[in-house]
Amino acid sequence: MTKASSKKVQGKTIFNVLILLLSAGLVIYFCLSEDGLVDLARHVPNFKKIWLVFAVLCMFADLILDTVLIYLFTRSADNHYSMRYAFKTCMVGHLYSAVTPFQSGGQPMQIYVMSKQGIDPGVSTSAMVQKFFVYQSALTLYSAFAIAFRFRFFNGALNGVMWGLALAGFAVQLFVIVMILLLSFNQSVTERIALFFCKLLHKLHFVKDYETTSAAWLKQVDFFHDSNRVLYKNKKLLVKTYIITIFQLTALFVVSYCIYRAFNIGTAPAIDMICAQAFVTMVSSLVPLPGAAGASEGSFYVFFSMFFTGGTIKSAILLWRIVTYYAVILVSAPFSRITKKMQESK
Repeated sequence: MTKASSKKVQGKTIFNVLILLLSAGLVIYFCLSEDGLVDLARHVPNFKKIWLVFAVLCMFADLILDTVLIYLFTRSADNHYSMRYAFKTCMVGHLYSAVTPFQSGGQPMQIYVMSKQGIDPGVSTSAMVQKFFVYQSALTLYSAFAIAFRFRFFNGALNGVMWGLALAGFAVQLFVIVMILLLSFNQSVTERIALFFCKLLHKLHFVKDYETTSAAWLKQVDFFHDSNRVLYKNKKLLVKTYIITIFQLTALFVVSYCIYRAFNIGTAPAIDMICAQAFVTMVSSLVPLPGAAGASEGSFYVFFSMFFTGGTIKSAILLWRIVTYYAVILVSAPFSRITKKMQESK
């Protein structure tokens, strides 16, 4: 191993350790601090555990619906793709999304896993990009609904800074959608971008044979755009996947409402809490740390303090993160052995 690569590995290790320490520190803080989870266990006998079960079921619903989406998008181009393969791909994607900045590691690992399952990289890339486009556009529509219909309610309860962050997150979502559409329909732009990165990797000595590699990449771009054209002609599939994605987002956003009901402290409207969770997601999307560590907890505290009491908000934050983040890592972690075995076989 060269000195440069050794320093790169050490830097990555240090970064991962710091993120791990930050996440562990937040968990310890929300457990042991005043009004934390330990105090909750001692002083809240009216805690309704059945609602916590509902929250966990919503988390599993998110994973199941994501599996169905992967299956539908890939099956439209390859009739031999199975639900079992889609489930493995889903779990690997959730794991690597949870532990990488901006959730950037999920889709590449899913494409890698699908290539080992016999799916052409151009087809799998197209399926993952279109799935991401549907998810991102559905999330943007969800956010637009929250801003348009509950603006007055949240505007009176929040300061200008948090509103600015929420709107910035919304703007980022719109930008991502525009870029995806540009790459999906403008083949010349996609080819120029592919050649740019191929040339860059060649200069950095990651790609040895530029001519052969660039030709292979351009061939995959052709596959990618051919798959896109087939997909966008399938209006029935698009409608079906949008409906499933809306249900998937709703299941994920309802988790915070289930936790709220578990504390048995009131009956705030579910629509307000779902909109609040959409704002939390928008703010968290601006932070590049794995799991948006720190930003997720902070934005949840700001947007949900109007629903939870001062004695329950810290415990609520911890329970929400356990269900939506740490439990997902725990469930998907065994699937890391799949990618390890694939890499060994390669």
